[in-house]
Amino acid sequence: MLNKITALPRAAQIQVTRNALAEIASGGVAERARHRAAAEILRTAQRTLAMAEVPAALPPVMAGWDAHAETALEYAETLPPAALDQLLAEGPRWAAALLRGAPELLRAA
Repeated sequence: MLNKITALPRAAQIQVTRNALAEIASGGVAERARHRAAAEILRTAQRTLAMAEVPAALPPVMAGWDAHAETALEYAETLPPAALDQLLAEGPRWAAALLRGAPELLRAA
């Protein structure tokens, strides 16, 4: 199966591969994955709150995003590392608490 990199000239293949390896080695790939995960948490929280029959409080780190001003990914990328860590920890706890204790929040308004 032919993929995009093998369709490139050999010198370009080497450069693309070298760039990818450098990004992996520097932690860039992992950091992008963290930002994408944080953005998914934020988008899901926003959708959940929009469907909720009763208000549900968001943890402060999740409440700072203004969807009209920037995308969830843009917001996540601007968070300091400690805040990103907190969002990635609080988001799953918040979701689990909703699923455990407040199933009425999951009913459409």
